[in-house]
Amino acid sequence: MKDGGHGRARDATTDATTDAEHVPEAAVGLPGIAVPAVRRRRDEELEADGWVRRFTGSPPRLGELTELYESTGQDVLLDDVLPGELATECQGCTLALAMFKVIYTRRGKG
Repeated sequence: MKDGGHGRARDATTDATTDAEHVPEAAVGLPGIAVPAVRRRRDEELEADGWVRRFTGSPPRLGELTELYESTGQDVLLDDVLPGELATECQGCTLALAMFKVIYTRRGKG
């Protein structure tokens, strides 16, 4: 995966999957939050490249937090929400898939 460049957020493309398996909170290190297996796998891929998952959000918070993280010298990656991450009643909502992104950061290179 190529770096999007210091100071610029980028969208990552991912394989879409409908795996909705959930894991115990302790397995992912997020107290009180069960993370779908599809996201856990994506987290592991990105973590190997130095990325840390921060949160899932939508505009306008995405833009605000992207700007904040970049102002601290961090690289920012906006990753698509995967279909298996949505609640069952939201599975067919293309608007939710288009609006929500997962924000990852890592120390800026350079």
